[in-house]
Amino acid sequence: MSAEVLRVALVGIDGSGKSTVIRLLANRRAPGRAALSCMHAHENPDGPLHGLSRHLTSMSRDADRLGAPELKLAVLYLQMCTFAVTERFFVGEFGARTVLSERHPVVDGLAYLPLYRSAVERATGPDRPARLRRHLAALRQDDVAAAVDWCERLGRRLGRALDLTTMATDLLRLLDLPPGERASALAAQFDVRLPDLVVLLDLDVAEARRRIHARARPAELHERHDHLLRIRDGYDAALRSLETVRVHRLHAGRSSPAELAADIDRLITERGRDARPADAAHRAR
Repeated sequence: MSAEVLRVALVGIDGSGKSTVIRLLANRRAPGRAALSCMHAHENPDGPLHGLSRHLTSMSRDADRLGAPELKLAVLYLQMCTFAVTERFFVGEFGARTVLSERHPVVDGLAYLPLYRSAVERATGPDRPARLRRHLAALRQDDVAAAVDWCERLGRRLGRALDLTTMATDLLRLLDLPPGERASALAAQFDVRLPDLVVLLDLDVAEARRRIHARARPAELHERHDHLLRIRDGYDAALRSLETVRVHRLHAGRSSPAELAADIDRLITERGRDARPADAAHRAR
């Protein structure tokens, strides 16, 4: 764990309540703490990259509408790359010493990449490059321009060019690495550190689907029942592979969002004091 900053990631399948809980924690305005969205920088008050984040959110919705898994994965990557900038901003400008994030680039990358590899393989064919170009042409061009500019900025950091049409394929190659090397490769790709503590909001997939259907927005590509089952298993596999990271599993179906937020408050306080919670700590299995 960093001697200066405690990094806590809140993860779980779609519908598990991450967004609601992170908003409750953000509203508490605890001294020295930042509660941030990893994917949607524009939801972080006083933070950077709001304009870019809105463009990427628009592109993500269009990728769902078009049923384009390669484009969706590329946009998810670009969204998660905003987190390193956001985290450094809140630590440097506001002196945050505890950073709580809804999702984490490395944990979610490990959980979601296998699912998207299957989706991309099903969609691959001889017309794939032309299909991707058609998809990009169908998007709002100000969104695409913002994404291309962000690719150029990220490419300068990585020392290589990034291309929206090949980004998904490049990311999926990380799955060819030995399991023990994937986390460090993703951390370098996203320019982030591993979290010190992961809180997994565990929820039955049927209940998650009920909550997703109750939302006032269309479901995302990965929010089908079978896909959520795979993501739930993906989180378990990802967290087992992160041997240096402490993991706490909270049952999201048994507690209200306010109760979950209070539990997370206690876990952060105890972790900050280097205390081991006797009743809540265990490895994800």
